[in-house]
Amino acid sequence: MSQTQIEVQNLEILSVNRLADILRVPRERLVELEQFSRALYKPFSLTKPLRPYQRKVSSRPRPIDNPIGCLKEVQKRINRALLRPICFPENVLGGVPKRSVLDNAQLHLGSSLLVTIDVKSCFPSITNAQVYRVWRHFLGYSTPVASLLTALTTYNRHLPQGAATSPLLANLVMWMIDEPIRRACRERDVVYSTWIDDLAFSGGCARELIPISARVLQGEKLRISRSKIRIMGSRDVKLITGARLGRDGVRAPKDKLLRIRSGIHKLGSEQMTSENQARFVKSLVAQLRYIDRLNPSDAGTLASHLLDVVKPSFTSTADLKFLKNKAER
Repeated sequence: MSQTQIEVQNLEILSVNRLADILRVPRERLVELEQFSRALYKPFSLTKPLRPYQRKVSSRPRPIDNPIGCLKEVQKRINRALLRPICFPENVLGGVPKRSVLDNAQLHLGSSLLVTIDVKSCFPSITNAQVYRVWRHFLGYSTPVASLLTALTTYNRHLPQGAATSPLLANLVMWMIDEPIRRACRERDVVYSTWIDDLAFSGGCARELIPISARVLQGEKLRISRSKIRIMGSRDVKLITGARLGRDGVRAPKDKLLRIRSGIHKLGSEQMTSENQARFVKSLVAQLRYIDRLNPSDAGTLASHLLDVVKPSFTSTADLKFLKNKAER
């Protein structure tokens, strides 16, 4: 029995009444939501907003299922009370509290070969039957509780995009099915990590995990996105979940650093309207905060350059404080 199963069983969620007590939601409300959950979604397509001076959309619109109202609040409670306390394995990082893209990258530092693969259309491909297996068999809840939780955390028989519960449920589905992958990694001395739908392998035999992973996933009606398989050898730049594995540690990808430098140059050239400047500065600072989590030294250099050209009137107090703190270090 896994550590996860022991911890969840200690909650003794064997009845809907017990579940209602833990979630602090009346039993009648949970049953009502189970019956009418499909009506509590408002789907839309999400398109990344254009940056200043960007003329062409760089990605396709992504469908978001978008739970609303009471269902959205109950999903947050399920996530907070039932999913976040689970002790996930060290190789599972995406969506897990206190684990970051930096932790994911550091697992693979120093390797001469890095392989990353992507589960195609991950959330839409995970079925309500798989989610039920997680609640009922992997976590050990009773049949009525597992059925109720499945209804509350799936939409149109799949894992919904935009639900608070979906990332950790996706992790649990992967954990439930990937024992053959983990065993193959142990046998080949390969480091393995997951970030929701991104799987990463490093080590001399990392390539061998591509067909193995494909077979395991295919057995669960999940597929690898062939166009997103990346094999990065000793001479290649190694990228993983928005981070770059440098010789001396984790850094931001070079294209992201160049994009920020270009943005600072455009800001200094005074080619923008005041409205665009304020929005542009906010975007640059947000990118710098991300870089700071990966490599504070890179963020400090760029923050100093940005301070040289930015006007305080176009910067929020919090962002200006961040820039000054980074530039002074």
